[in-house]
Amino acid sequence: MAIKKVLAPLILGLYALGSTALPENHTDALVNAAIDAGTFANPSKNVRPRFRYWVPDASVDPDTLADDVRQAGVVGAGGVEILGYYLYGGTAQGTGTFAPDDWSIYGWGTPAWQSAFNTLLQAHVDNDLIVDFALGPNQGQGVPAPEHSEGLAWDLYSYNISVPIGGTYDDIIPGWSIGKLQAVVSGLVSSSVNVTVPPGPSYGGSGSLNATGTYPSLPGDQPFNRTQVTLAASSLQDLTDQVGPNGRLTYTFPSNSTGEGFTLFVIYLIHSDYRAQQDPELLGGPQTAPQTFLQNGSWAVDHFSVLGAQTITNFWEQYVLTNGTKELLMSVGNYGWEDSIELRENIFWTENYTSHFQGDHGYDITKYLPILFHQNTLGFGTEPPVWWITDEADFGNSHIADYRETLTNLYGFYVEALNQWHHDYLDVQFSAQVSYNLAMDMLQNVPNVDAPECESLGFNHLIDGYRQYCGPANLAGKRLVSTECGANVLEAYQETLPELLFDVKRSIAGSVTQFVFHGFPYSGPYGNTTWPGFTTFNDMFAEMHGPRQPAWAEFYQDTMNFTARLSYIFQSGIPKMDLAFYMKITTFPSIVRNYLPTDLEEAGYAYEYISPENFGLPEAYVSNGVYAPNRQAFKAMIIRANDSMTVNGTEEIAKLANEGLPIVFSGGLPIYVAQYEPRNGTATVSSVLQSITSLPNVHVVPYDNLADSVASLGIQPLTSIKSNGSWFTYWRRDDLVGADYVFVYNDGQYLGLGNGYSEGTVEFASTGTPYFLDAWTGQQIPIANFTRSNHSTTIPFQLAGNQSIIVAFADSNSSILCSTSQSNSTGSPCAPSNSINDPSRSLPTAAGPVQNLTNWTLVVEQWDPPSNLSNIVPSATVKYNTTHQLSSLTSWADISGIGPNVSGRGYYNTTFTWPPSSAKTPSSHGGASNSSAYIDFGAIFHTIRVRINGETLPPLDLTWAKADITPYLKQGENEVEAVVSTPLLNVLRPIWDQLLSSGAGPAIPANILPVQDYGLLMPVSVVPY
Repeated sequence: MAIKKVLAPLILGLYALGSTALPENHTDALVNAAIDAGTFANPSKNVRPRFRYWVPDASVDPDTLADDVRQAGVVGAGGVEILGYYLYGGTAQGTGTFAPDDWSIYGWGTPAWQSAFNTLLQAHVDNDLIVDFALGPNQGQGVPAPEHSEGLAWDLYSYNISVPIGGTYDDIIPGWSIGKLQAVVSGLVSSSVNVTVPPGPSYGGSGSLNATGTYPSLPGDQPFNRTQVTLAASSLQDLTDQVGPNGRLTYTFPSNSTGEGFTLFVIYLIHSDYRAQQDPELLGGPQTAPQTFLQNGSWAVDHFSVLGAQTITNFWEQYVLTNGTKELLMSVGNYGWEDSIELRENIFWTENYTSHFQGDHGYDITKYLPILFHQNTLGFGTEPPVWWITDEADFGNSHIADYRETLTNLYGFYVEALNQWHHDYLDVQFSAQVSYNLAMDMLQNVPNVDAPECESLGFNHLIDGYRQYCGPANLAGKRLVSTECGANVLEAYQETLPELLFDVKRSIAGSVTQFVFHGFPYSGPYGNTTWPGFTTFNDMFAEMHGPRQPAWAEFYQDTMNFTARLSYIFQSGIPKMDLAFYMKITTFPSIVRNYLPTDLEEAGYAYEYISPENFGLPEAYVSNGVYAPNRQAFKAMIIRANDSMTVNGTEEIAKLANEGLPIVFSGGLPIYVAQYEPRNGTATVSSVLQSITSLPNVHVVPYDNLADSVASLGIQPLTSIKSNGSWFTYWRRDDLVGADYVFVYNDGQYLGLGNGYSEGTVEFASTGTPYFLDAWTGQQIPIANFTRSNHSTTIPFQLAGNQSIIVAFADSNSSILCSTSQSNSTGSPCAPSNSINDPSRSLPTAAGPVQNLTNWTLVVEQWDPPSNLSNIVPSATVKYNTTHQLSSLTSWADISGIGPNVSGRGYYNTTFTWPPSSAKTPSSHGGASNSSAYIDFGAIFHTIRVRINGETLPPLDLTWAKADITPYLKQGENEVEAVVSTPLLNVLRPIWDQLLSSGAGPAIPANILPVQDYGLLMPVSVVPY
């Protein structure tokens, strides 16, 4: 029997995390796993957001480590994700080359690291938290190992030699002995051309050169300027076996060929020697020569073999999980974790790649190796200036697609091995940022880890992008998809909490329900570092959460609790969708929107993407015309005319169609086959697809107005939206409590603070009893304003820009049913509904004069750097108060005596008289004769806490900070106190060029830093009603 969530009323004040346990079955990663999630008002550590915690190296103070974990718990985190930062590798691609301590002693995996790791684990035990941990330094991509061990990352290195037609090559091949000879291939050059990519290129293509000459490419590929050389496919020869034992090749090229000449490609298998943590001797600072491999930094492992995974796990077993560390980790461990793969290689490879390829595709890839070196390393390798293609009809792209397919399969073996080890050896789960940044089908391997993780930065904040990643995860029944959230570029020390929540909300709308906030740097002293403290990524990426921030502790808690409640609800039950988009893309250099029109979203259709490689998942079947009925319950599959097909995938589509699933071909039947098929794959795909078009459930519709076409087939969305804004919904069905949960979000991207208000209605495919679940307060509020038909419930909403709400529909026997006089299963009644806290009801008409509050007293607690910038102990921050009288509210930057270079906290105070002189409807509240009233602060820049007559209001929605203040009113003078906080950017601007972290300064020039507008920025009004 699952330990299930139930709703509870608001618990005001600070939220102490009660004693809770990890999931009952620690390795159960599927929906409806038995997990103690706490209550809606107070979610447990198991569903709370966590911080990525950056440890500079193992020299850090253990007391500070322990206190940082404690502080994460105090603000409402469920724990931290431990990551040894190590200058992001400490290589030329990292964020510095100076370490203030000797990494041969304090490197990752040394006894000193194990001691720091133990300290962090014990702190989680002491504070009743759970912990995630990176599998290695930097991004968890490698561990210490003897140099050139077989399990380390491999690469190919190529030499090219031009030989004239009819000429003879008789020499030692270039590079002899630099590595194992992988291949010697010859080919006839038939032509060459310089290609310049025009501004604003489109990504991808169907395999033919367009008018600009930017293709050929496969869907998803990015074009680059290059010299493009065409090889005659019929001339390609594998000459490897003709190389003598001393490296000499003697070969005479044909004289009866027509072309520009022959090219001889000499290709070696080498170790990439890519560092996850630099060799201490190559760093600045007090370094000593390593005496053992344990002291010599870390190497990236082979990500395309089980041996690579075993290199990581063997190291952990032998050097980290010893002397009680394993048992300590098992007591609090949640996820082992690996970041997105950012290896820099010529081409991704593994030692036995060619034999795997032969088994996958039935032919030898060797003679096609020259055409694999472009567009296969993405943004983390050097794109070669010369691209070699073939004169085949698709320019050789089918071989590249096949290469990527085998690479995807091999990467799957790697992550599966890591996932299984976490289960078997540690009894914890495994999380990884799967496949993106690599030339492979991202969707294929998402189901192969317990907790697939994406990221707001790498996914460009795109809801459509999250749907690409989450479709396979949800089809596989994963309880959650995680995200590295908030790593906005150029926003260190300036990211606001509403910005962070913008990413949280767009993630939920895309089916991402677990949050790891990026990030929390070690807060203690560190060498060659200035105030405000150790900072990652050369101040490039947000954010440096922690006690250095004026918002920490008192203000972060509201945001953390809001996020935890979203996760509490949307990690329960099973996600439900309307449509499945077929999607076969072999590379993801950047996550871009795949379905470009917005008509489906505007109409309310929810969709996700499924790769043909996911068709074999256990729940991927049709029942009663529904695909995956026990998972997303898709009502139709959409296939577009420009989709890339595979033979096996096409045959599976035909099977689904014959089983009754509606198939909608948008824009016509696809014809492009992204694989080399000797059995004539293009003809097979065309024939199979054509054969199902006569089925009554198969429809060919125009590309434009897909939503209208789908609706005309009788397929209606779970949520039918009619609004003047950009609204998104996300639906979870929880049979265990008998409820449907729906997230409704009004997206205000790019509209600016306080803009984006919209109105509309949502028709929900449910007739249950509707409730509003307030994620800011933890309250459950009956919705009073709705209309119900036999099959649906329609509710109007008024939403601020970037505002979100949770709507719950309770079945007739649901455990969440309640009223203001009758408790639900928590033993607590619902909160009474009124026109202020019920989003289905319009704000009431003012019952008297609206009082726009003026004559504020503002006390600014300024947070300044110490006179000695190297003093970075927490108490070093200089804090002092200045007082200002304001007739109206404006940015601190515009207030005389504050200005653009101040950060800290602001304490606002003013008064108003109650009742207003012309109140229409007297009533008795708080001992005074007056009407009811609410206060409206509008949109909040960063954080706010409010007191009325000394009574603290519940947390306010930062997108529209309003609250009913009727219970707090008194006759005569009433006091309003509002406390706000700021990021640190403005105070850092004057000293930006003096900042250091581990000896390196900011990568962002000071002259591009903005001045942020701090304080209360919107008029504040008290409205009688």
